[in-house]
Amino acid sequence: MLYPSIEANHWGLLEVGVGEQIYWEECGDESGEPIVFVHGGPGAGCSEVSRRFFNPQKYRAILFDQRGAGRSPSKSELSELTLKHMVEDMELLRKHLEIERWILFGGSWGTTLSLAYAKTHPTHVKGLLLRGVFTASASELSWLYEEGGASQIFPQQWAAFAEILKQSKESSGNNEKQLPISNKRCAEVRLDTTWKDHLSAYLKALKSEDLDNQRKVAFSWANWEHSIMSILGSPKITKADNERNHTMAIQSCHLFLNDPWLRDEKRWETFAEVEHLPCLIVQGQFDIVTPMKTASVLHQRWKNSRLLQVPGAGHASSDPELMKALINSLDHWSVM
Repeated sequence: MLYPSIEANHWGLLEVGVGEQIYWEECGDESGEPIVFVHGGPGAGCSEVSRRFFNPQKYRAILFDQRGAGRSPSKSELSELTLKHMVEDMELLRKHLEIERWILFGGSWGTTLSLAYAKTHPTHVKGLLLRGVFTASASELSWLYEEGGASQIFPQQWAAFAEILKQSKESSGNNEKQLPISNKRCAEVRLDTTWKDHLSAYLKALKSEDLDNQRKVAFSWANWEHSIMSILGSPKITKADNERNHTMAIQSCHLFLNDPWLRDEKRWETFAEVEHLPCLIVQGQFDIVTPMKTASVLHQRWKNSRLLQVPGAGHASSDPELMKALINSLDHWSVM
């Protein structure tokens, strides 16, 4: 269903701050409709496959790796990683490429960044196509990282994910004997804890000086995320993915716990600045990562939006029905 592989026409590194560069590339028709691919994660980066969603005869497709992700090197501390910084990185890229207005195509975390950019720079947006809407609200994070949400659908995978916090509590003074995960029932790792407790434990471990433990913790994070991604089963993750796993885990924990924009949920209560813009929301019916509720609320609050529910699809853009819906939307959706 994807378009054939295509090479980038132009690419480079753009300076966006002291010690900060972002990798960008563009492909397709240089005189076509400008559209920017806003990847998920946080920290996932783009790939060659990302180019293949776009009809090369219709679009001038812009892809970039967000700061600190993929091919975008970073020398800054995590404190320099904020949603506001990422929004301004996108704006600098738009100016660099001399694009007056572009379409935003964001998925998962990419919808968060796309919405934040559109609200900040509405005059430079022609429209939005969003897949798997996510705003990192407390209720969404509770669903993902607390007992009682997605954990009820994937209890064994949750037990492995929650074990990191249990180990953290034990290392802080609890001398309860630790049993192998395989010998435990899910009830034995049930913890009366919040999503903040889990993310804080992961962030602490990911920032530790124990590199072996860092890799173990990053793998645990990735395993949970991958477990709930697709209705087709978990894509295999390997030790070769360690760097990407660590980047995604540490960026996610840091941003979800600390980002000023994300903690001010009133920012998502109205979209008056952009509600005149066309917004197409494509949502998998069985999306466990970003359930339908968030997409539905966005649709209700955005006057000029349309919600397309895709039966037989989860969160991953690689789910066949979701991929088909996205490509069909990109092929036929017209933004004036």
